[in-house]
Amino acid sequence: MRADIYFLQFLKDDEVSVGGGGIGTLISYLCPLLEGMGFGTTVYQCAGHRFDAMFGATRVVGIPGYPGPGRSNEAVAGHLRDVARREAGTDDRLEIFAADFFSIANKSPLAITVQNGLAWDAAIEQLTSSKLYQNAWGEKIFRYRCQMRGLRRFEACYNRVAVDLYFINWYRSFRGAHLNGRVWYNPNPAPAAAWDARREAASAQGRPLRIIFARRFVPEKGTRVIAEVFGELLRLRPEIEITLAGEGPEQEFLVSAFSGDRRVTITSYRTEDAVRVHAKHDIAAVPSLCGEATCLSVLEAMAAGCAVVATNMGGTITEIIDGFNGRLCWPNKRSLLEALIDVIDSDERRLRFQKNGWEVSQRAFRLDDWQTRWKNIIDEVVAGRVRAAGDAGR
Repeated sequence: MRADIYFLQFLKDDEVSVGGGGIGTLISYLCPLLEGMGFGTTVYQCAGHRFDAMFGATRVVGIPGYPGPGRSNEAVAGHLRDVARREAGTDDRLEIFAADFFSIANKSPLAITVQNGLAWDAAIEQLTSSKLYQNAWGEKIFRYRCQMRGLRRFEACYNRVAVDLYFINWYRSFRGAHLNGRVWYNPNPAPAAAWDARREAASAQGRPLRIIFARRFVPEKGTRVIAEVFGELLRLRPEIEITLAGEGPEQEFLVSAFSGDRRVTITSYRTEDAVRVHAKHDIAAVPSLCGEATCLSVLEAMAAGCAVVATNMGGTITEIIDGFNGRLCWPNKRSLLEALIDVIDSDERRLRFQKNGWEVSQRAFRLDDWQTRWKNIIDEVVAGRVRAAGDAGR
């Protein structure tokens, strides 16, 4: 049987490197799983130029054109789906919309949409620059519209997978316990990694503590606030070293902010090298300013043995128990700075966060468990092609 996946970007335009942030990583895990289940799998994505490449045994088709003014996400996703349908010559195929914001309304019993975190819990200034909404009533209207759009996109398919409980709890607050459609929860997985016992002697090594911010360089991931926090931190704790690892439109801003400071390195890495890169650092900062799903950056950092300091946004609150396997703080400069100083100044607390974080990543977010849950979901979708109206979520 055939399986088609739709997303904005999986492979970058070099036709090799995985892009698309956490969703791209998710697709990279999903493709070999589908192939192993016997599906002939193709990813249809937007691209800067047309290409037809391979990712392992999965075919990846890049089609020029991205969403933009006058070209909605739904229109672009619909075009990719039309191309896939023509190539397949049949509707009897599994379809996965890798993000709900890139899904389209359809009645296929074999279509699945994946919800990867809501974004309308950010400050209104970040959500829109329109002055119309920069007041109490305008903000309420704007957030309500965002929520209605979120519902519409999630419910575009009868089969839905949510990767964090934060979204599911919000969804139930609107729809109640009896959901119209099938809903599964399958949190994102952590990479498998062994505990590095050298962490336990790190405090005696006499080297500077190393902190990493490894995210896409976009405002919603906290680039502006972390630049302020790191600037103050370098003044208060001048012996530390900082790595900013990523790509995106905020790169020039970050380069300018830390130009000439030898304690700061700005770099990037391939998705598959996330654990290796994090393993060279002691602390990971994840200062998201809007709802994350089950944040892969947190999971990668914990798997590598970093002590994680993250904001209390979205699915991150189901990954970190504050004071046990990391620090959760409010999404502002003061809270982030205080949490980072707390972890920097206590060797005992930092090591406890590192060890507990690693264990949580390897026990609670096992890749094998994630794969088993996805296999069960796909088996159930394929076996139950006829809709069961009123089927409860699970």
